[in-house]
Amino acid sequence: MRIRFEPFGITTQAEAGMNLLQAAQAAGVEIESVCGGKGTCGKCKVLASRGLAEPTRLELRSLSEAELAQGYRLACQAIISGDVEVVVPEESRRSRVSILAEGIQGELVNDPWIRTIVMKVDPPSLDYQLGDTERVTAQFAAMNYGQFNPTLNALQQLPNAIREQDGVINLVMIDDQVVEIHAGSIPPRILGMAFDIGTTTVVGYLIDMATRKQVAIASLLNPQTRYGDDVVSRIEFSGKESGLATLQAEIINAINTIINETTSTAGVSKQDIYGLTLVGNTTMQHLLLGVSPAAMAHSPYVPAFVEMRCLKAAELGIRVHPEAHTWILPNIAGWVGADTTAVILATNLQHHDGIALAIDIGTNGEMALGSRERLLACSTAAGPAFEGAHLSCGMRAADGAVDMVQVNGDLHWHTIGNAPPRGICGSGLVDLVAEMLRNGVLSENGTMVSADELNNAPSKALLAQRLSGDGRQRAFMIADPSQGAGGRALAITQRDIRELQLAKGAIRAGIEILMRELGVTATDVKRVYLAGAFGNYIKPASALAIGLIPHFPNAEIVPVGNAAGSGARMALLSASARQEAADLVRRVEYLELSGRPDFQEQFAEAMLF
Repeated sequence: MRIRFEPFGITTQAEAGMNLLQAAQAAGVEIESVCGGKGTCGKCKVLASRGLAEPTRLELRSLSEAELAQGYRLACQAIISGDVEVVVPEESRRSRVSILAEGIQGELVNDPWIRTIVMKVDPPSLDYQLGDTERVTAQFAAMNYGQFNPTLNALQQLPNAIREQDGVINLVMIDDQVVEIHAGSIPPRILGMAFDIGTTTVVGYLIDMATRKQVAIASLLNPQTRYGDDVVSRIEFSGKESGLATLQAEIINAINTIINETTSTAGVSKQDIYGLTLVGNTTMQHLLLGVSPAAMAHSPYVPAFVEMRCLKAAELGIRVHPEAHTWILPNIAGWVGADTTAVILATNLQHHDGIALAIDIGTNGEMALGSRERLLACSTAAGPAFEGAHLSCGMRAADGAVDMVQVNGDLHWHTIGNAPPRGICGSGLVDLVAEMLRNGVLSENGTMVSADELNNAPSKALLAQRLSGDGRQRAFMIADPSQGAGGRALAITQRDIRELQLAKGAIRAGIEILMRELGVTATDVKRVYLAGAFGNYIKPASALAIGLIPHFPNAEIVPVGNAAGSGARMALLSASARQEAADLVRRVEYLELSGRPDFQEQFAEAMLF
């Protein structure tokens, strides 16, 4: 069948029985699909009037009568039966995502594990007939570098290099291996890359290992998102035929894309990259290595591995120096991954004298609490609402996302890119709900009041005009059709509020359980680190207003940006920082919340605003 996608002008062929989302993905047309094509998120709306089977039950439930009459369909449900012309409206297109790359970084010991060594080796003679390798070995030991351990490549380079400039050679070392030997005293360029592989985004940092400076950075949307926005969807997809291989290939391709971009920007060769460090949650680490994460989806949620692992880049298909060591930083548990390990490393939580809390709210919510005396960590399934998924008006932090809200008589908003509003992202949602609470639009239990109730206060008349519907169908308009992208209104529904309550309740309950387990109260906490894009852009006052975090009267609240990426860079630059990351696995105590009765009690209480 002939399928044409507008406004892209892309025409492709598809077999009858495929759905439009599958045809779009094959043609390289990016359509939002938060639920991974299950038909539950309603984000893949397209316009198509012919060549499709009748709407499915899920479409009839997700689309209004007016939308169906206009020809709207869900791309993941619309089965192709003939030639189709498809219009992908702006709100259904995957656009450029705002990705946070920078973050706090702790102090580092200057002990690089990728380095160059210059030495002068005595020439052989009839009276000194030691072989080249043996003479280098003796010199290596005399310089207190330990055992000379060359790779085959380095061994092949040695005879010519040692004779080219009177025995002066330059050795490139990765950990305890010599991987290259060059003639002369001028060292070659040595580079490394650190990666933060998030569920939603991937960030790569290109570092000059000699100067310890960042020379380029690049980021992109994790291509695995087309198979589902959350880790559970991807675990499910990995269980399908070729699913695991597909997800691994997607993330390796993303890593190679970032390597190409950063090296091109810096004007350097990919072959100059001798080492990599990678962090991500436990599921992302498994998918990266092509290891099934299926067991983590079921009690007792056990991963295939947690310890730090080292592979050669060539084993994974990462296109850098073939001998490059690729360190996969350690996970803490099935649902607390290496990204949390990196956050702890970057914030130096393990060395704090006083009690400190680190919270990383992304597609999942992980938190660590403690000091040098004791460290606890846990995870809660809280992310989708804060990432914009599972909300009728939600979206990622991309152009057109409402990211800040303020009420001053009436509602005022700001969008990323100053574009017409297409949806609302996490920071905007928390702002909005905080303002709705402050102005009496929401009750403590999360119920929207009626317009009549709000009209009793003359100062709230403009806000009252934004309310519509009754009960569970009640909605609060953020932007009217004249303001919204594509002439569509933007509103938050009562169901959206409930989704936020579930998400913030889980985070808050996790924090309370950690404090209870550690035997401390909110007054004992001296510092709160908010990590990740959501933590960086959220207003602390709004987070407190909705009860996302407790009131910590003696604590400084510190946004620390992409602390996971910073931790990955620290492990790249310092062997002792990398070792400290490895040691954290045995030091951090993981709390599994799902089986705790006190978590359910705390969660119910934390649902209230």
